[in-house]
Amino acid sequence: PTGITHTSSYVIAISGDHGGSDTRTNVEVRNIGTQALVQHLFLPDEVPMQVFNGSGGKQVWAFGRHTVWRLIPVPIQQQVEDVLAAGQYDEALSLVSRSDSILESEKEDLTIKIRWLRARWLFREQAKYEEALSELTDLGATPTEAISLCPERIAGELADEDLEDKVEGSDSDELTGDDQSQQQQPHMEPTDPANSGRRSKKKPKQVMWKEALYAMMRYLTEHRRLLQRAAAEGKRELEYVVRVLDDDLDGDCGTRSSLQGHMSRSDDDSLPHVRLKRLRFSLERMEIPVAAMAQVVDTTLLKVYLECSPGLLGPLLRVKNHCDVEQSEGLLIEHRRFSELVDLYHGKGLYRKALQLLQSQGMSPDGGALQGTSPTVRYLLRLPADQFELILEYIRWPLQEDDSSPSSIVASVFTDDRPAAEAFPRPRVASFLRLISPALVIQYLAYAFETWGDETGVLHDDMIAAYLDSIGSTQGPGDAPDEQLRQRLQRFLRTSKHYSPEKALARLPDDGLLQERALVLSRLGRHEHALGLLVFGVASLVLAEQYCVDNVDACSGVFVLLLKILVGSPPSDIVDNEAALLRSGSLASAGGGPLPSTVEQVEGARQEIHRRFAGHFLSMHHQHIPAADALRLLPPDLPFTPDLLAYLRGQLCALDQATRASDVVRNLRVGEDTQSKRQLHRLQSGFVVISESRTCPHCLKRIGSGTAFAVIPPQDKAARP
Repeated sequence: PTGITHTSSYVIAISGDHGGSDTRTNVEVRNIGTQALVQHLFLPDEVPMQVFNGSGGKQVWAFGRHTVWRLIPVPIQQQVEDVLAAGQYDEALSLVSRSDSILESEKEDLTIKIRWLRARWLFREQAKYEEALSELTDLGATPTEAISLCPERIAGELADEDLEDKVEGSDSDELTGDDQSQQQQPHMEPTDPANSGRRSKKKPKQVMWKEALYAMMRYLTEHRRLLQRAAAEGKRELEYVVRVLDDDLDGDCGTRSSLQGHMSRSDDDSLPHVRLKRLRFSLERMEIPVAAMAQVVDTTLLKVYLECSPGLLGPLLRVKNHCDVEQSEGLLIEHRRFSELVDLYHGKGLYRKALQLLQSQGMSPDGGALQGTSPTVRYLLRLPADQFELILEYIRWPLQEDDSSPSSIVASVFTDDRPAAEAFPRPRVASFLRLISPALVIQYLAYAFETWGDETGVLHDDMIAAYLDSIGSTQGPGDAPDEQLRQRLQRFLRTSKHYSPEKALARLPDDGLLQERALVLSRLGRHEHALGLLVFGVASLVLAEQYCVDNVDACSGVFVLLLKILVGSPPSDIVDNEAALLRSGSLASAGGGPLPSTVEQVEGARQEIHRRFAGHFLSMHHQHIPAADALRLLPPDLPFTPDLLAYLRGQLCALDQATRASDVVRNLRVGEDTQSKRQLHRLQSGFVVISESRTCPHCLKRIGSGTAFAVIPPQDKAARP
């Protein structure tokens, strides 16, 4: 170049070819910060010889032999508008930062706005999603600004066109001056390929949206963590930078220098206030509630997951989240993500809606993963104890629908080791299960007694009622009761100490379950009646003997009562099943002769069996049957059998042993009494010398003649009391 100078924003150089007659001098203008070519000017034929600036670099002059040119720059707002229109945001940032026509107080605001537009341009036009979102984060933008860059199916109501679309259709007079100034505005020739793109003003490019969604997913996830930390620290609001359009601003905001719609000078001839059409918005710092922002972020994150990563929906919805229920519900139903919809309902406390969905899908042939009763049962395990009524309402259909495993359902929901299962009101659970099956009541209450140690009397009464109902339901007309159930009931009647025997006796049938009735009578202390049932009703002398062994601690005379029954006649209030068994041959007599048919024969056979057993009974339990009571009850015609001899020998041995023990005790007492007397005599016959120098061995004080003292054996020391 033949000459070069500069202003605050540009470098201007002149050059020309002096060899031709039609030579035109070339004026080249470049950005001083980015070195990008801004403009070429072709001056008249006269060759300028030099170029320099004046007025502190604010005026540029070119000189020839006969001509002087002044190069007048286009107004700064038009320069910035042109580079923004060309998508050259780096050029715009350089112009703003180096321009001496913009107030220093405005430069920061304009720079932030250009960076804001650049971030949107990077996302929409350059597919540099990570860089764009990082720029918005650095600017402190709300997540809604980033979300608005996504298509409507993701952004929803937040979706909008780029801010530059707001200036479409505006008057050209506001952007340019007269025709002469239009001829002088620079022609931008970008040299950086990254800034050379032109975007469509109708809709964003449909390019690489999957990558955009993945970038958005990472951005929202990180911001979600930020909101969670803020909530954990107790913050209710966070500060964000919010974009507010000019039409939305209050009247006071319209007077701000950064929002002026033209270049104007103040009365004191200070620097102009600049406002650009493409920057017709304000960036306001606002306090936004954490909960409101978390709802926007979580709901948008759910939409992104639905588009590009459905597998992450479960982890999002199974933890605490702020997803909008209405929007999320519609989206999940539209995509048939019913399992995730159940998680959404559960997280929001909408337990009934979750169970309704599980029931409808479980009964539907198209239920997929939720078909059947298992999903409902698994969900019921997740409910807290305060949802007990809801659990009872919705466990009914799995119990009625799945006939193969109602016990496993009860085991999972009501007899689990969860704190909620233990906190359920047990009488209500038992009443509900009784409507389904008494076997389920037995299963539930057995677990409550064995695991939780429940001693509630009402529940123990319910257990007996459930056993009786279950025995009755399994017993057909003329069939014998289920022996396994009877054994379990008898074991419960023996071991439980908390049921009401009066209520249990009232529930027992009069013509059956005689062993169970005998166990209940024993709890009431009616041992004679119970033994009568076992001997004559059940016709089992072995059971009667075992009854005496089990109840000897509660009633020491129970063996005598059994002996009395064995040698007596059956009571009139007890059904005599023993006689019927003797007639049928089921209960054989000792003689082995023909079956008894008459009453006399039956009584004879019975007497023979009872007397034989009485001898065995006396010999085995002689220590519990006093001889005086036995000899009083035994009939005179009872033969003297070896069993009776063993009983009498045992009684004599016991009597002799008691006599010997009594003699030993008496002799020991006599010896102890004699020893005590000798010791007393020795102590009374002894004496202690109390002199004037005698002192107490404990307190070392002198024992005087008028002082009380005590003699301590065996050393016979005198001591003060």
